[in-house]
Amino acid sequence: MLTPSVTIKENQAIRDAQSFIEIFCEREKLHPNDIYLRQAANGIWTEYSWADVGDMARKLLAALRSKGLKKGDHIGLLSKNCYQWIVADLAILMGGFVSVPFYPTLPESDLSEVIQLSEIKALFVGKLESWEEQKQAVPAALLCIDFGHYPGNSIVENDCQLHWSNIMRDFEPDKDVYVPAPDDLFTLIYTSGTTGTPKGVMVDYNCANEVMNFERNTPVYGIYQGVGERVLSYLPLNHIAERVVSEVGPIVAGSVVSFSESLDEFANNLQSVQPTQFFAVPRIWTKIQQGILGKLSDKKLNTLLKLPLINNLLKKKLKTAIGLNEVRSAISGAAPLSASLLEWYAKLDINIQEVYGATELCGGVTFNALDDITPGTVGRALPGVEIKIDSTSDEVMIKAPWVMKGYYNDPEKTADVLTDDGWYRTGDRGRIDNSGHLIITGRLKDTFKTAKGKFIVPVPIEQQLGGNFLIEQVMVTGFGMVQPFALVCLSENTADMSDEELTASLHETLDATNAQLEAYTKLSHFVVFRKPWAEDSGYFTPTLKIKRHVVNDAFKENYELWTSKKGKIVWV
Repeated sequence: MLTPSVTIKENQAIRDAQSFIEIFCEREKLHPNDIYLRQAANGIWTEYSWADVGDMARKLLAALRSKGLKKGDHIGLLSKNCYQWIVADLAILMGGFVSVPFYPTLPESDLSEVIQLSEIKALFVGKLESWEEQKQAVPAALLCIDFGHYPGNSIVENDCQLHWSNIMRDFEPDKDVYVPAPDDLFTLIYTSGTTGTPKGVMVDYNCANEVMNFERNTPVYGIYQGVGERVLSYLPLNHIAERVVSEVGPIVAGSVVSFSESLDEFANNLQSVQPTQFFAVPRIWTKIQQGILGKLSDKKLNTLLKLPLINNLLKKKLKTAIGLNEVRSAISGAAPLSASLLEWYAKLDINIQEVYGATELCGGVTFNALDDITPGTVGRALPGVEIKIDSTSDEVMIKAPWVMKGYYNDPEKTADVLTDDGWYRTGDRGRIDNSGHLIITGRLKDTFKTAKGKFIVPVPIEQQLGGNFLIEQVMVTGFGMVQPFALVCLSENTADMSDEELTASLHETLDATNAQLEAYTKLSHFVVFRKPWAEDSGYFTPTLKIKRHVVNDAFKENYELWTSKKGKIVWV
């Protein structure tokens, strides 16, 4: 297990720094031998100090400049999370280049599209599973630099002109680091493109530095409070939230960042690291919960937690086993988390804080502070953030110091979401409660109309259904049907339960939920899949949100048949 982090080392230069690349350079000098990055491979952790990382980044910088790349050139990153991802991004920033990270799982056609749209001049190629297909999307003339080979992943070296190992051996560190101006472009982040052509979100240093300074000066996040932190990086680093948590935040705070070896080893890596900060999307929080309930039923857990002599010992044992015994900041984002799941974790003294934001907002704009966690909401507006609700559509609109510059080469789509007076249209429906907490009720585009002409907002219904821990995935649908219904995937923990037991539990949940709904929103059926949809099924975004239109396309021809059944629980 990684030893507890030491108190953060500070100096005046760090306090005065106006960009996180300047902070990184100061940390190299202030505590060069402290561990910064850790990489798991074959069950072994390799550690890199701040000086090691700086030396590697400067060698990459020298190699990039040797190929004629100039300040402002766009450079792509295509890799799963690993220590080289951070090193390469630092090299890009040190040269005044613009980093353009791509989802590592992009299929060939989508990768080809974003490579063309982003106008990259070079591409870092790293830890990938599908490079054999993806490489067809890469123009032959594009400069590619590989990270080297990770066992169990694609071999990428043969398709790259520059190789990590050779650069580390042959190049001297370039000490000429570019200090960015506030309006310089920092990164270009492409949205998933699930509803059309991907949009390149332009984030300048002014925007990034506003986020950095907020983390540094405002204790609401709990990221920068004078004590070093441990972070486990595993969600895609090209996602804005993971970028803040695993790159910008640790540089600002002097944290240690560990990189998970693989999905199969994630649980072991989490247990080994025992992070003090842990960011996860709702699907991950559900998977962790299901892992516990697979060994200890919720009923038995509740009984044991009521026993004074066992309570604390049991909680510590469970949290240590899953890797969250020392977590101080447990954060969830990307999609709303059900109140029942929040309350379940709170029983173990894991208080999950929801954050709400978007790529266009450089991360978070609302937050559930530890002393103000309100289940069912995503918290209050952060200092400097304004929120209003469109009176005609219930759309959430945001004004904040860290809103994007716009979409790259797309002024029309920029104008669609950024108003002349500085408001960003989120595309989310929501409302603000009497105490100022924001409640997200779903995406505007997810709302659908039944055959009765009634509009259904699925997310609040889905959150109610999430109170049944036998349900792992749920999607309310029914466009054009008489009544909405729910597609339900059961947890793997239900494998030993009889159909009678499962049906009874699902009937109880369906009836209890319908009792709280207006007549036109009541669910006619549960269509039950015995196994969860696989994460590589194509039904999920890279942050594990359900792609509703993809699921509907896959099953819609069965909807009328399923909902014509007499029984309310339909097994498929």
